[in-house]
Parts: sequence; C-alpha cells; structure tokens
Amino acid sequence: MRIFIDMKRKIIITESQCQRLKQYLEESTVHSNMVKRMKEELDKNYAPIEKFVREGGEYFSKPMIMVKADEETITPKDLLTYLKFKYKMGDDFIKQVIKDWVDGKITDDYRLSKNVPLK
Repeated sequence: MRIFIDMKRKIIITESQCQRLKQYLEESTVHSNMVKRMKEELDKNYAPIEKFVREGGEYFSKPMIMVKADEETITPKDLLTYLKFKYKMGDDFIKQVIKDWVDGKITDDYRLSKNVPLK
C-alpha cells in the first residue's frame, strides 16, 4: 500500500493502482512528446493553405499543405504518407495530429482534441 501526502489530505492507493497510474503518466508523456515533435516539424516545414478548385463550373475551397522549402502544394494525404513513413505511427494518430495542426487545436501541453492511441 502506498501513501501520498498532500499538505491538506492523505491519499492511500494500492500497489496495482500505483502501477496503473505510473503507466498512464508514462504513456501520456510519450504521447505528448510525439505530438510535440510532429508539431514542431510541421510548423518548421509546412503551412496549411486553402486552394480553390473548379469543379462543375463552381469553385470549392480545398484544404492543402504548402511545403515552405519550395512553396510546392501537396495534399494532406501526401503529408500523411510521408509522416507515416518517417515516424512509424498509426494512421489515426497521424491524421489527428495533421487535422489538429491545420485547425490550430494542439494545446500548449501538446494534447490533441481527440484522444487517439499512438499505434
């Protein structure tokens, strides 16, 4: 049994609860570190843009990504393919990072708007 003492109260938890808490904290740290690495790379090398595409006589706004090095325009799917190859993470995780990065929803402590596993 573990006892954690706060200035105002005492918390008593079992060893298994302590292990689960440690595991959760470690996973959370790994998750935010990966989001941080990917966000820093995205900010450094890419910029989200909107491109207007003509389809059937009308113009539609389409989200695209601009590569800062040569100002080439790529699709979010192309960026997903590249990041998947580079980071070896799951599709859902990388898609969520890209989506939140484009929408500006990655928080200051590098949390995503939707909880998705790394793999």
